[in-house]
Order: sequence, then structure tokens, then C-alpha cells
Amino acid sequence: MAGMGWRSRLGRTAAAGTAIVLALVAAGYGWGLYVDRRQAAEAVKAKTVLMAYLERVRNEDFHGAYLLLCSDVLEGYSETQHEEFLRTQPSLASFRLEGPERRSSLEGAFLVYRASLTSTDGANQVNGFAVALYSDRDPLVCDASDWRRE
Repeated sequence: MAGMGWRSRLGRTAAAGTAIVLALVAAGYGWGLYVDRRQAAEAVKAKTVLMAYLERVRNEDFHGAYLLLCSDVLEGYSETQHEEFLRTQPSLASFRLEGPERRSSLEGAFLVYRASLTSTDGANQVNGFAVALYSDRDPLVCDASDWRRE
């Protein structure tokens, strides 16, 4: 009889251990789904902000475009400097976005979109646009001469 008690306790312990392992696996799977959904929502918001930014640039609404900049990352970059930078770029007629690619650095987390920009004279160029991600607010575009990359 004493042997039966030992086996019974072993069985209960194994069952409890199995339940814990299954719960951890399920939690990990649930966390993975949550992360995937969160990243998909971030990508939609980032793309929406980048499209709004490029529309403002296309319409030469430089003040409106500046309001969508990640001023914390582009610290010390004034609205006047940004307008001067944009005026040195070919006038934008249209754009098409690809991407995004997720990147992290000391400056934060970003989604980088490859953008095909067509100017009003028909010339085409491809640039990379970084969109800064924040946990407490909407994403913002990091655009300046040293941020545009292919």
C-alpha cells in the first residue's frame, strides 16, 4: 500500500508538471500572437504617418510635414532647416512604398520603408525612410539629409 501512495504522488506530480509545461507553451504561443498583432498594427500606423508626411511634402506643406518629424531623434533640427532641405529635393509628384524592415539602435526602434519617389519631371529615385516607433504615442518620420538612405 505504501508503494501505491508513492506512485500516486508521482503521477500527480507528473500531471502537474505536464500541465505547467503546457500552460507555458500556450502562454508563449499567445505572447507570440500578441507580438505579431502589435507589430502589424505598428506597421499600419507607421505607413499611414509616412504616407501623410509624403503627401504634405508633395503638396509643399512644409510646416505640416515638420509636425510629423521625430523631433526627439532629430534634436536641434529646426523647421527652417527642414524646409530648406525639402526645397533642395526634386518636387515630388508621386511615391510608392515597400517594406518595412524593423531596425533598432541606441536612438530607438524604427520601421524603415523603401520609397520610390517620382518627381514632377518624371525622374525616379529610391530612398529609405525611417519611422520612429513609440510606446506612448503615434510613430513619427525621421527625415533629414543624413537619414535618407536606400
